[in-house]
Amino acid sequence: MIKFLKHIAILLLVVCIMPSCKKEDKETKALSESVRISAFSLQADKEVLDNLENVFFTIDLENGLIYNADSLPKGTDVSKLKVKITTDKASKVNITDIDSTFDYLKNNNVPINLNFPRNIEVISQSGMHKKNYQLKVNVHKLNPDQLYWGGVQYARLPGEGKLSAQKTVKFQELIYCFMTRDDNHMLAIAPHPAEQWQITELALSFTPNWLSLHTSVDAFYILDTDQNLYTSTDGINWENTGKSYANIVGCIGSELLTLTYDGTNYYHDKYPQPEGYSPIPLSPQFPVTGFSDMLTYNSPWLTSPQGMIVGGRTANGELTGAMWGYDGNSWAMLSDQIPAREGATFFSFVTFFTDDYWVTSELPTWFILGGFNDNSTLRDIWVSNNYGINWQKAEETLMLPGYIISRGNASVVVCDEPRNTTYATWQSVDMLPLPQDYRLVRTYSSTSTQLVPYIYMFGGMSSDDYTFDQVWRGTINRLRFDPIP
Repeated sequence: MIKFLKHIAILLLVVCIMPSCKKEDKETKALSESVRISAFSLQADKEVLDNLENVFFTIDLENGLIYNADSLPKGTDVSKLKVKITTDKASKVNITDIDSTFDYLKNNNVPINLNFPRNIEVISQSGMHKKNYQLKVNVHKLNPDQLYWGGVQYARLPGEGKLSAQKTVKFQELIYCFMTRDDNHMLAIAPHPAEQWQITELALSFTPNWLSLHTSVDAFYILDTDQNLYTSTDGINWENTGKSYANIVGCIGSELLTLTYDGTNYYHDKYPQPEGYSPIPLSPQFPVTGFSDMLTYNSPWLTSPQGMIVGGRTANGELTGAMWGYDGNSWAMLSDQIPAREGATFFSFVTFFTDDYWVTSELPTWFILGGFNDNSTLRDIWVSNNYGINWQKAEETLMLPGYIISRGNASVVVCDEPRNTTYATWQSVDMLPLPQDYRLVRTYSSTSTQLVPYIYMFGGMSSDDYTFDQVWRGTINRLRFDPIP
């Protein structure tokens, strides 16, 4: 009897459960209403471009836009690219290509002509909602890493008369252009090279060697043609220090680094000479003439400013390309990788590096431009991205264009100014229209408070001592590109 009752209880339990199971089976699971594209990329294709699959695409869900913020290299063939799309369980992803449309979910290996924007229609899993996206693959129309001068303009140096010598420096946020025109010495001062210059004819009691001109944090220094040292606080009124030197090497802070010569040997010296300081004999490899202006910088590893010079001639007349560094106490040769030259222009600017994942980084870069060797005027450019430890000849995109004549002893001043600024009184060469382009590293616009660095190259000389009466203005192309719309 008890066993019979147990069977009845089990049967009743099964009967009660069965309607519940049937009810659950009849319930319809909720379908996704999402029309979101959660990920987009291009498929790998080494015949088109290495690391194509790593190009980053922005998905703007609000405005229905998909685009690569950092454009592909100039000349990239995007006429037959395959894509990879991820959605939230969409039922259809219709892509329009020229005059046909296909469902990506049914055939995800169809090449698309992306020379023009394409429409992507996403239909939700339920079929009740849809959203259209515009796909745009950006390709640079100009080489973004080219140092471009032609469309950036040039002008004559300030003043009238035949130019025979010049040296331009930046001092306390103003530009000072020292010149000799028709045997008259003059100074032009402006807050910016493209603004109105205030020109003063200098009443000097000495004949200046403009190439020896250097500035400290609070004064100008120059040698005359008899190697006497003069100083000034305004560039107009000069005072004889009563000292003479074989050459001026440069300035660190308020300290003037000089060379002295006793008729037999050269020595490192300073002005004013610190108490207890004794001139230090030069290494036979250290240049005594023809070295570049000193480049100063603050090293991330050292507490005091550093000074660097490149090239020149040693006491025995040997031409060198070595880079020497001064750490506040002593000099040391840091590199001997640059071809020998004198009269090189040494300055700091930026270049850009794009890695395998299409991330573009801005790199502080030292430039060495032009100069002279024993046989000719040089036009090559050498660059270093690691504070002069290693040097390499610059890519062709950074070299001087053919319409800029080779030169040495040019002056370079870097000025920050609004992106893509032009000047009505300046002339242009080989002007190219600047396309709308895209980049990740910085965003500049004509209304932005952020500024773009421009290189201003003043004067320079030919190997037969002709002084070029011109100032050129250039920058890296990508610095001028329009921002993302």
